[in-house]
Amino acid sequence: MRITHETLPSFASTFGAAARQAVRMKVRPVRAVSVPDTEAHASVTADPAIHADFVHLIGDTVTDHLHPGYVHNLGFPLTMSLLVRKEFPLPLLGMIHLTNHVKQTRGIGLEEEMEMVASISNPQPHYAGTTLDSVVRFLIGRAEVMVDTARYLVRGSDLGGPRPARPEWEEFAPGTATAQWRLDADTGRRYAKVSGDANPIHLTKLTAKPFGFNKPIVHGMYSASRAYSATGVGNDGPREWFVEFEAPIPLPGTVQFATTRSNGRIDYSGWRAPRSGKPARRHFTGYVE
Repeated sequence: MRITHETLPSFASTFGAAARQAVRMKVRPVRAVSVPDTEAHASVTADPAIHADFVHLIGDTVTDHLHPGYVHNLGFPLTMSLLVRKEFPLPLLGMIHLTNHVKQTRGIGLEEEMEMVASISNPQPHYAGTTLDSVVRFLIGRAEVMVDTARYLVRGSDLGGPRPARPEWEEFAPGTATAQWRLDADTGRRYAKVSGDANPIHLTKLTAKPFGFNKPIVHGMYSASRAYSATGVGNDGPREWFVEFEAPIPLPGTVQFATTRSNGRIDYSGWRAPRSGKPARRHFTGYVE
């Protein structure tokens, strides 16, 4: 089924629908063996002022091409619109963003109009539940210029099939940091303004606590986008960008960050330094090439 949006759904409307969905599923759980074969379509052009604020927030410089993290945010409302539909069998609230994978064939100009096509697919078993892939394709003049695949975990779900055993825990040994990020308590609120993602877990202690967090946590795509910019590859050519999220970053907080370069690929990682008898803990890893 194809759904076309003349205007992008607002975060407020989709988050409200997600809250109603959670209540509905508690009363009447949905029994399903697959996810609906539905596509959401919309056209969009970047807002240069918001893009500039986004780029400045993550410590980068504005150019004539869009930052891929900003492009991800443009497609996020389409993803949410699919996840809160009544026929969707799993709840949006509580989904955990595990990975993000971007493949881009060229830079996207600030004023270019993009057609976005979003879909949800590929339910797979995970030791903690089921993973799903949200895929947003970006087209300019019918040519696909970017594919953004986000993988989410739905805890407790068996939709993907029998769950595998939990893998053995591997001790993390951090390398040498090449930079240090000091994140203020309002980082989540500032990123919400430029991304449109006002999920309460990112905003304040008060709004994060009902979701199980003693402090707000930074958006995963804030840390991913900042890491991408730190690699210095720019926004004007073909690229592949991957990030895997491992542990949330509480706000305020400090992140140790490092990059390594080899054969055109830049690997990066961010972690919490050991303190008060607690070992170092990895927040994310990824690469750009």
